[in-house]
Amino acid sequence: MRTAHMIDEATCTGDGVCVEACPAHIFELVERDGRAVAAPIAMRESSCMRCGHCMALCKPRSITVEGLDYDRDFFELPRSSVDAGVLGAFMANRRSVRVFKPRPVPRPVLEKIVEIVALAPMSFTPHKIELTVVSKRETIERALPAMVRMYEQLDRMLKNPAMRFIIRRHVSATGFASLDQHLRPTLGYRLAEMKAGKYDTITRGAPAMILFHSPRAAMGATEDAQIAVTYGQLAAQSLGLGASEIGLVTQAVNRSTEVRSIFGIPPGNIVHSAMILGYPKLRFRLGIRRPLAGVTWA
Repeated sequence: MRTAHMIDEATCTGDGVCVEACPAHIFELVERDGRAVAAPIAMRESSCMRCGHCMALCKPRSITVEGLDYDRDFFELPRSSVDAGVLGAFMANRRSVRVFKPRPVPRPVLEKIVEIVALAPMSFTPHKIELTVVSKRETIERALPAMVRMYEQLDRMLKNPAMRFIIRRHVSATGFASLDQHLRPTLGYRLAEMKAGKYDTITRGAPAMILFHSPRAAMGATEDAQIAVTYGQLAAQSLGLGASEIGLVTQAVNRSTEVRSIFGIPPGNIVHSAMILGYPKLRFRLGIRRPLAGVTWA
């Protein structure tokens, strides 16, 4: 579909920032009445991703991209005071939190997390990622029995040689290794404890949860969801909450129609990630050094 780009030549300063910034190289500088102004290259306009960079950089607001509006889609950037030292300290204090106080997370706090998640960059505009915010522990607990049943079935399948062969054929090598080496050895006692009411080993007793999902065929949604959940965890940290991404929830929602129904996931959507969150019960005293697998300077 072709996207129209309109230039107000009366206000355009011809500084060329739109020419430099456009990832699709849609703009060029042309001469009008003895001065340079920006102009769209007609044959390239259909390549527009509506990223909005040209409009966000244009000081006199001379550019209008079809479908975008300065008043509706843009806002004044706040002054940033976060230097590398402050950011490093903030990141060092972020841990994966799985033990929470029995205290609900107020809706305004959850709304602020959603607001920050919406700032996450994406592969292609518009956003494909949809959020389902589960704000009540009671809703999570209602889904837990169905999650347990799903994992009991998976445990039986992984113990069956024929079913193991089928599963191996239908998941990635890393996915099967995660199931077989990380999950399966602990499923027996974890599920038994959950059925006995001793401990919630799936959602960890979290008072709230956010599910990140999209239509199955959405381009770049898997990568976008990982960026979005990272923004979510950092937002939670900044608001005094603890959070953790829980793959067990993701698998349970995608595989159980009952769980999908409880959380209201649209039929055509796939859940890419799930984040549990709440007020931390424990406070870390030390950071943990985890060196990268390798660093190569090329």
